[in-house]
Amino acid sequence: MTKSEINAPEYKINNEKILFASMAAIMKNLQANMAHLSRSKYIKFSENFIEMIYDGVKNKRKFFLLASGRSAFILQCFATRLVHLGADVYMVTNLASNPALTENDLLIVLSGSGTTTVVVSLLQNIVNNIKPKGIACITSHPETIIGRIGDITIKLKGRTKRDQTSADDAILTPEGTAFEQVAFTYLDGIIAELAVKLNITDTDMLKRHSKEI
Repeated sequence: MTKSEINAPEYKINNEKILFASMAAIMKNLQANMAHLSRSKYIKFSENFIEMIYDGVKNKRKFFLLASGRSAFILQCFATRLVHLGADVYMVTNLASNPALTENDLLIVLSGSGTTTVVVSLLQNIVNNIKPKGIACITSHPETIIGRIGDITIKLKGRTKRDQTSADDAILTPEGTAFEQVAFTYLDGIIAELAVKLNITDTDMLKRHSKEI
C-alpha cells in the first residue's frame, strides 16, 4: 500500500466508479432543477428573463455580465452565445475597460452563494451610480444582497461554496460544482429559447463565430 493510498479518504458510493457517480450526481441535480424551474410559481421568472434578453437584442442594448471565479467562466460562455445572437456584450471586472453602463443597458449577475465579495462590491458600485434598464440575478440564495438587487432573480438548486457539508459524497460535486453545472446548462437552454424566438438558426450563429477560433 502506497502512502497516498493510506491517506486517501474512503468514499462509500456502492463501489461505483467515482467518475460515473459524479456524473450521475450532476444529472440528478439537473433533473431536480428542471422540475423546480418548470413549476408555475417559477417558470414566469425564466420567461421574464428570456423576454428581457430578447428586448435587449432587438433594441440594441448593451449587455454587462458580472461574476467571479468559475461562475465568470460560465458567464463568459453565455456571453459568447449572446454575441452569436447579435448582442453587444461586456464582462464586468475591476480591470476591464468597458463603456459606461447606462439606463438603457442590461446587467446579468451570476453567483451561487449570492455573497461573493468582489461581485457584491462591483454590483453595489454599479447600482449606486446608475439604474440599468434591467438586472437579472442567478443564484442559489435569492435572500442575499445579490439576489435582492435583481429585477428578475432566478433561483437554481445546487450546493455552493456557502453550503458546505461533511457528507461522504460531497467530493462528487465539490464546493460550487453542482450550481455551476446547472447554471451552464440553464443558460445554454436560455440561448436555445432566444434563438427560436429571434428566428436565428445554427447557421446564422455560426456566421458570427470568430474565424480565428
